[in-house]
Amino acid sequence: MKKILVPTDFSDTSRNALYYAIELVKHLEAESIDIVHVFLPETAGEADFIPPVAQLMESRKEMLQTFVRDSLGEAGPCPCPVKHEILVGFPGDEITQASEDYDMVVMGTTGQSGVLEKIFGSVSSSVSQRAHCPVLLVPHNARFQPIRHIVYASNYESADQEMVDKLEKFNRPFKAHIHFVHVRREKKESARFAKAKEEIFRELFKEGEPDFAFEVAEVENEDVAEGLSQYADDNKADLAVMVTRHRSIWQSLLHRSQTKRMALATHIPLMVLHLD
Repeated sequence: MKKILVPTDFSDTSRNALYYAIELVKHLEAESIDIVHVFLPETAGEADFIPPVAQLMESRKEMLQTFVRDSLGEAGPCPCPVKHEILVGFPGDEITQASEDYDMVVMGTTGQSGVLEKIFGSVSSSVSQRAHCPVLLVPHNARFQPIRHIVYASNYESADQEMVDKLEKFNRPFKAHIHFVHVRREKKESARFAKAKEEIFRELFKEGEPDFAFEVAEVENEDVAEGLSQYADDNKADLAVMVTRHRSIWQSLLHRSQTKRMALATHIPLMVLHLD
């Protein structure tokens, strides 16, 4: 894990995500944290005078500098360099594009909201569906805890070799107990899950016995997000992990995302991995 991107809208939620990222990099030995603020200058409104873009940029830069200075002062020393940058554009689009150059995006699950967010969904939901690297969604009230239990939403896509490899790589510093959990909505799903379970075992043991504890569980619930959230609570999980396919903004609008619902249903951080 080399470079971490932390978007901010200056809210307490995004500040908390930054605190979480700073604690996380102490375990991941990351090379840098980059804090980015994205804004779209208003071109119309009720005001008689709209400041020029250059003036707005300068104001936002000052706000970002203050945010970073105050946050780092509160969080204490960070083990890696922290940089910050202003981007102009739609937040979801700009953060998604910027994610190509990072190993992980860490962001809050709520923040400032407005008309665009009501139409397109939250920025965090958009980024989690479209980013080019794993996205860690941090609820506004979540605090970093040593990661001892990870709940991995084990559907058929998540048995993919690349996804299990990513999970194992992330877990190396923690050696957390991984719970591969399948939420069964219909009895006929059990046969398909049995095949996915075989693939998970094959991947875990391909280089010998794994150096972390794990278990494969199946729970029954008509609502996937609710079932996973309940299992995570019952097993005192510190992190949930889900796999999603990359989607365009229009696909995301039409797709009833379990990932988004899971982010709303749990109070622990949710890491989203992307299957191409």
